[in-house]
Amino acid sequence: MDVKGKTWLILGTARSGGAAGALLRGRGARVIGCDDAEENELRGRWVDRGMTGLAEAAYDDLLCGPGWAARLPEQVAGIVISPGVPADHPAATRFAGRVEVIGELELASRFCRARMIAITGTNGKTTTTELVAHLLRTAGVAARALGNVGRPLSAAVDELGPADAAVIEVSSFQLETIDRFRPEVGAVLNLAPDHQDRYPDLAAYFAAKRRLPESLGPDGTYVAWTGCPEAAAWPAPRTVLFGDRADGAEVCVERDRLGVVRDGDFRPLMPLAEMSLGGAPNILNACAAVACVAPLGVDLEAAAAGLRTFRTPDHRQQRVAAAGGIEFVDDSKATNVHAVCSGLAGYDSDVVLIVGGSGKGEDYAPLREAIGPVKAVVGLGGEAPDIVAALRTELPVEFAATMEEAVERAVRLAAGRGTVLLSPACASFDLFRDYVHRGEAFREAALAAAARIDGSDSGGERG
Repeated sequence: MDVKGKTWLILGTARSGGAAGALLRGRGARVIGCDDAEENELRGRWVDRGMTGLAEAAYDDLLCGPGWAARLPEQVAGIVISPGVPADHPAATRFAGRVEVIGELELASRFCRARMIAITGTNGKTTTTELVAHLLRTAGVAARALGNVGRPLSAAVDELGPADAAVIEVSSFQLETIDRFRPEVGAVLNLAPDHQDRYPDLAAYFAAKRRLPESLGPDGTYVAWTGCPEAAAWPAPRTVLFGDRADGAEVCVERDRLGVVRDGDFRPLMPLAEMSLGGAPNILNACAAVACVAPLGVDLEAAAAGLRTFRTPDHRQQRVAAAGGIEFVDDSKATNVHAVCSGLAGYDSDVVLIVGGSGKGEDYAPLREAIGPVKAVVGLGGEAPDIVAALRTELPVEFAATMEEAVERAVRLAAGRGTVLLSPACASFDLFRDYVHRGEAFREAALAAAARIDGSDSGGERG
């Protein structure tokens, strides 16, 4: 793909847009960054997110603020549209049919020499992406976890050779703008309602996910969960299922052991008790990861070794503090109802649940069936009253204005026993920059609460 001397537009100047711009400029293109925010606000965001250097490498010019679309050049070679920018943005539709409008993932894939493994689904993407990369590294493959997990593929293509692996967390938004993207393995972990503020209906959201198995080449492998029959039925060159052996899974759990089915026989890899991951959702993530690496020729003993040494990613069912019989668990990445339900399935009882944030158009009613382990609820953020109303619960419920207050109230409701769990079922943008910022705020509040509890238990500070 020759971009030298040609003008490209980047719509949206956050991290993926910056990485795409830097990739294009590094190959001789002229890049114009476009954003609806005012320039001062934009540069402030770059400072806050540590992106100033990336932005300087990414753009020759900026068009931003109200009315910037009227100042677009007449001729451009292509447009890279960021995942958060809708495809019907006026700047994209102006050039529709005349130039390519692609996403950062599609752009990067055209320059990527490494083997690509793409992972999507409503929940579990980040943990599974990190885990697949870890299993490959344990087996001796230079693998990077990229995409929505943190670092865009565009930022890493020049660091990866043909023997290396790019394990890419892919969102439905990114899948909307692929064309020639051809991963060697593509996984759809699950499907559940999400992003209903973006899609007109659930079918449209699922259709975006379906583009992943459709992108596979003739030698590609599709990985899907038996517990999601719709995704498991999508056609692909070759399909490997994980989940329930009775439904055809090749990677499954039997008698508390994770293993693979070969020639009709179950071959155990390891006892579940030896895995570093715990809880029902993470066991499925582990099965999915093994299903992803098996087609790449990874030795199963190496996969088992990786499952023993993997560290859970931040903000995903992560234990951040403990004191006085209370554990504090950060699941800030649970930004939808399905994620919260899946996470609660790993608990027996005594959970004080912190929920709420900014809404995405979801129905919260399914939470009613999942709150069995919950003994109290703390609401935080704009959606909290709607979530509590949907629960129709007689459990103790309190509301808080800040994360510190939410943790204080949760500690009191825990009464010296159980788990204080941040699992919001919402995005974070009403009170926080993103789910990472929210998780960090929870961690700080949890550590402070744990210190107070320990001080009280040891005869120190007392209220």
